[in-house]
Amino acid sequence: MKRLLVFVGLLLTLFIFGEAVVNYALLEDITTTNIWNLLGSGSSAWNFYVQLWKYPALLTMNKDGMLIPSAAAEVPKIVEENGMYTVTVKLRKDLRWSDGSPFTANDVVFTYNTIQELQIPGGNWVGAYEPTKVEKIDEWTVKFYFKEKTTMTIYYDTLMTAIVSKNFWAPYVEKAKKQENPVNWLLSQEVVDPAITALNLGKIEKGAFVEVKRVVEKGFYLPEGEENLYYENGGFVIKNPTTGFEWTSNNPAPEGSVKLKVVNGPYIDKIIYRIYGNKAVALQALQKGDVDFVLNPLGLTSGEFESLKGVPGIKLTVNPSLGFRYLAFNMRKYPFNIKEFRQALAALIDRDYICNRVLQGKAIPLSTPVPPANTFWYNADVKTIGEGLSRGERYQLAIELLKKAGFSWDQEPVIDPSKAANPVVKRGKGLKGPDGKYVPDLELLAPSGEYDPMRATTAIYIEQWAKDLGLPIDVKLTDFNEIVTRAFDEVDFDMYMLGWGIGRVPTYFKSFWKSDQSAPEGFNTPGYSNPEFDALIDEFEMADSFDEAVEAIKEAQELLAEDLPYIILFTTPIYEAYRDTIEFPFTDTLDGIQNYNGFPENVVRVK
Repeated sequence: MKRLLVFVGLLLTLFIFGEAVVNYALLEDITTTNIWNLLGSGSSAWNFYVQLWKYPALLTMNKDGMLIPSAAAEVPKIVEENGMYTVTVKLRKDLRWSDGSPFTANDVVFTYNTIQELQIPGGNWVGAYEPTKVEKIDEWTVKFYFKEKTTMTIYYDTLMTAIVSKNFWAPYVEKAKKQENPVNWLLSQEVVDPAITALNLGKIEKGAFVEVKRVVEKGFYLPEGEENLYYENGGFVIKNPTTGFEWTSNNPAPEGSVKLKVVNGPYIDKIIYRIYGNKAVALQALQKGDVDFVLNPLGLTSGEFESLKGVPGIKLTVNPSLGFRYLAFNMRKYPFNIKEFRQALAALIDRDYICNRVLQGKAIPLSTPVPPANTFWYNADVKTIGEGLSRGERYQLAIELLKKAGFSWDQEPVIDPSKAANPVVKRGKGLKGPDGKYVPDLELLAPSGEYDPMRATTAIYIEQWAKDLGLPIDVKLTDFNEIVTRAFDEVDFDMYMLGWGIGRVPTYFKSFWKSDQSAPEGFNTPGYSNPEFDALIDEFEMADSFDEAVEAIKEAQELLAEDLPYIILFTTPIYEAYRDTIEFPFTDTLDGIQNYNGFPENVVRVK
């Protein structure tokens, strides 16, 4: 009888009055329903999970990282004409908004012009500022004009900008223009605008739940039944049997059999995003069956993952992460402005030992800011300084590098590599720079063990190895916000340890390391400045082909491994768990299911 009651309760959870319902857990409340704010100062993973999927973009990427059309009918070419670079985008004619109005060139032009005219703030709108003009050619054609051929920015920022419905937003924009502060007024409007999907926002109870429900009747949603076909050789096809729309990749062209077929729904009527105060409570809800999946950009910890193994009704998945932890140097200051000093410290840091012994396999060592799973952009030839050396050999290499740059000691360290357990015969003391002056005490800022035990532990090991050679490095485990403030706002630091979540396409190379992006105005906290690197990033951005872009970014990875504005440390897998009462179209995907916002847009199913 007890088992029967549990089954009946589960049915009530999944099907309320005949509706197919999925329950997701959020760890934070949403803060806005306004798309202009959502991609501006209101940007957060929680807002994105619940809403970002409902807006179209001209281009997107499939699960394998291929650039594909979304609201566009094809991937357009960049053409040089009359001293400008233009992109003419043909739109799909078979899309419409959830209020019934067609998706047209009017929506595209209105979105870009509104962003530029009102100067909508926010890094997620940055791509919309690239074109000097966006014009409507006809109802289904839009033309973009650019001063420079920044190929990667055009494809992966500008043409991936979220598009809004002109029919809905034009009255608000016109009213905003009459206000004393047009932007503030527009961003303050909390509304539910049309979606390009069959689902949209419903009831919202702050601190309790957010409802997303079907707003388009079955049979009246044009992309319903649309097929995404992944071929064995990497080829890709979009096919809509209802409207006749079809697009086929040409690099590579599909060959062989179809390895994965994803068919568009919707298969559900409602998603309830339940708000939980912390992850522990959300995971309890998952185990009880109150929610089907816990959305979290970091996924589960390895401990949480292990605790869910064998739990009835729970399925587990592990995927590579799009992100990395790193150690950054302030290259504006001595001795971090000396490359050999940075290289010596890198030689001391044994990533394999940290990840496999200290962190017990819960982290994956990295030598480049492009994760190996991101195979298209990853340079497998990049090696870390000291890779494959023993502990004693690492000490010897670090000493050689320091001596090469003119460093010396009052008491030079003595190393015996044959003593594997402890090769340090005599620790170094009184490290002096090439000018004969003592190296001052150096501070390494790292997150506390409570916030991130992995980084805290790694920092302590780095301090120990450095002091073995007389490098006066002291770790300060501190608040995350203090590190961010000192590194990005005040630029007042020696070294710090943080992490980045990154995109699949390495446009972040410019933000993190190009010389004109130096903090506090930009994200280049080390103050790294290398004309050769800058030239490679320019080549990457303005490449005529993706092969040229890949070659430039692979060379840039080699330079970073040599110059070391960052020491790339490790990444962590994305561990996730979900109830077996729901079904995703696939679970093997870079950065996990959470990176797809839990697949709310018409492909998640209730079993």
